Amino acid sequence: MDNATFHKGKRLQELLQKAGHYLVWLPKYSPDLNPIEKMWAQVKSVRKKFRVKDIDKLFKNYCGDLFGI
Repeated sequence: MDNATFHKGKRLQELLQKAGHYLVWLPKYSPDLNPIEKMWAQVKSVRKKFRVKDIDKLFKNYCGDLFGI
């Protein structure tokens, strides 16, 4: 899990442990281990390629088919 504040609550940790899961924390800054970072890198690349500053416009006009928008 990443180090988001809401992941560190005692209640969540207890629920996971009761369900038989082990918590493994990512290092404080680990973009290579976080798949969402790779996805955002692709989005930024497409945005730069098409010179679109508005992220909503980018998804609607260029990625709509991929996301069913």
